[in-house]
Amino acid sequence: MKFELPAPLESNAAYGKIKGLLSGENDFKKFDPKVSYTFDEPSKICNVSGSQFKATLQVVPKDSSSCQIMVEVEVPFALALFKGKIKDILEKNLNRLLT
Repeated sequence: MKFELPAPLESNAAYGKIKGLLSGENDFKKFDPKVSYTFDEPSKICNVSGSQFKATLQVVPKDSSSCQIMVEVEVPFALALFKGKIKDILEKNLNRLLT
């Protein structure tokens, strides 16, 4: 599942907020307490890896005051019915964080 979200923030600020969210308590940890994160600062990519899913969030500059958040989530077939709920939760959290 892939989707994009616009953010009214400069890309470095958006990446910092996303990294802060992932480094603290978040909804990924509710789905999988053993979730782990890796951060690629130069590329502004956050990789999330759990036992049942993987996600990549990349911040792409749009102009000097906004950016796009590219989100890709991989879930096994057994969880395919939950894709809509996962997307809703991600969108809600990212929109709240980045506006």
